[in-house]
Amino acid sequence: MICKEHHGFQSYLWHLSTCCLHHANRVVYLLCVVSVCTICWIYYNVSDELDQIFNRHVYITNSHRWNELLNSTHEMVWPKTLNETDDRIQVQLRFMEYYGSLPANRTMKHILCVGKFNFWGVREGQHQFVSGECPIQECSVTFNKTVSHLADVLLISEMSYFNWLQFLPKPPHQLWIAQHWESPLKDGGINTWLVGRYVNWTNSYRRDSMVAVTYGKYARTRNADSSQQAVDYSIGKTKQVAWLVSNCNAKNNRLEYAHELAKYIDVDIYGACGSLTCNRTGPDSCHNRLVKNYRFFLAFENSNCKDYITEKLYHAALQYV
Repeated sequence: MICKEHHGFQSYLWHLSTCCLHHANRVVYLLCVVSVCTICWIYYNVSDELDQIFNRHVYITNSHRWNELLNSTHEMVWPKTLNETDDRIQVQLRFMEYYGSLPANRTMKHILCVGKFNFWGVREGQHQFVSGECPIQECSVTFNKTVSHLADVLLISEMSYFNWLQFLPKPPHQLWIAQHWESPLKDGGINTWLVGRYVNWTNSYRRDSMVAVTYGKYARTRNADSSQQAVDYSIGKTKQVAWLVSNCNAKNNRLEYAHELAKYIDVDIYGACGSLTCNRTGPDSCHNRLVKNYRFFLAFENSNCKDYITEKLYHAALQYV
């Protein structure tokens, strides 16, 4: 098939479609039409803005300090061999604080949030970075998918075949970050088979993520009171074990474990999976009732997955001690 050269882009598209029609069967013709439509979309939506895509950069006024920073911290922030007990969160925070202190002329980086999961309460613009006093505030959040080809980062919490194609072709400057806050047994928002080869970074509760985000963390402090105190937390408490739970279909048999434990010690189960109820707020709230009456509290995750420790430990159990 020889398609002669024609003047003008629209003329070229017309003759390309004609060539496809005369020299292909119906299936191939359909693919040709889709290809032509894709070329047309790229031509009218991307080509005029290529300068915006490829001219995003940062000028570091002292390149020696920047190279020294990278060479001295890269192995700690993004190590090749991961330490199972180190999530690198504190090191990454210190890295960003130092980076933010460097004199630099930074252009705005645009982050497109893909999906609704995990983005409740997130506001568009720079609000998250300014109000949170982030060391780097030249970042802006958007949910506008029509400018996805201009975004520097796609922060993805949900992506399936139905919305995957609208982000292709992936611009060479763009990073795709997969965000997981739930365990794999519950988080089905990202089709990993479909988009896995496009993902550059991960952002999750796992310590081996490129950027780890835990539900809670304990860190050493120089002003901590290390003196031992003898405290009897059971004084005045008359009941043994309490558990607050609403999901009765967890895959790790936590409910069965609680029922087995109840054969040897009294276990009071509050919520949808038990026979007891309590108020969320007020003087007779669940919190007040448990603190006042119970010696022990149960806290189970809904999934037994690597590094998956949520607020159930930090908020539900330790706050009652």
